Amino acid sequence: MKKNKLLLFLTAFVMAFSMIAFTGCGDEEEPPAPEEEAVLTWDDADVPEDVQAIRDEVLGYAEKYAEELGTDFGDQYVALIESGEARDFAGYDEMWNQLDAITKNIGATYVYTMSPMNDDGEPVLDSDGTGSFCITVDGAEDPDEWATDYGWEIQFTEAWEGAPAAARSAWADSEDLLCWSAFAPILDSEGKVVCILGIDYPANVIFDHPEWNRDADEWNGIEE
Repeated sequence: MKKNKLLLFLTAFVMAFSMIAFTGCGDEEEPPAPEEEAVLTWDDADVPEDVQAIRDEVLGYAEKYAEELGTDFGDQYVALIESGEARDFAGYDEMWNQLDAITKNIGATYVYTMSPMNDDGEPVLDSDGTGSFCITVDGAEDPDEWATDYGWEIQFTEAWEGAPAAARSAWADSEDLLCWSAFAPILDSEGKVVCILGIDYPANVIFDHPEWNRDADEWNGIEE
């Protein structure tokens, strides 16, 4: 009996060792794929009251003044773009004056219009609004070059599609000045969106919330 028990023990030991050795020599299991990190959006974020307030303020200005400029400005804008004359267009100075008046009235940093641009870098009236946008009528004393490419941001497309829209964060105009931007559609007399009005507004309250300043190291990265 003792001999048989020893034999059974040895047999079991060999089989167990073989299974362990086989497992060790086989393919290792693939680690589970990491889950994709969820994209935080403005609607999902916990937004401080003073951050929400400054965003709402500039958004309200963009909507208000786009409506006040109205279809007369929109029709003039169509003539401006179709002329191909850029800032040599006969009505450009009057359009600039209107934007300058808004700037002074509300204490904005910059007020301007933007259009989608084509592959040749020219502003266009027809676009799906998913490509780059450029600046056209610039109400600043020291304006950017005509058709300066400002790339693409989601709020440009939202405004081009017909709804006033604000940026998801502030940005630094200088070391001492933060701004928040908002945009609203300008329509012509046929009811078509022909450009978007942009307003950059002082937002130094965001110095207290650097996670909402896209130029700060602490920025939360929200762009949607």
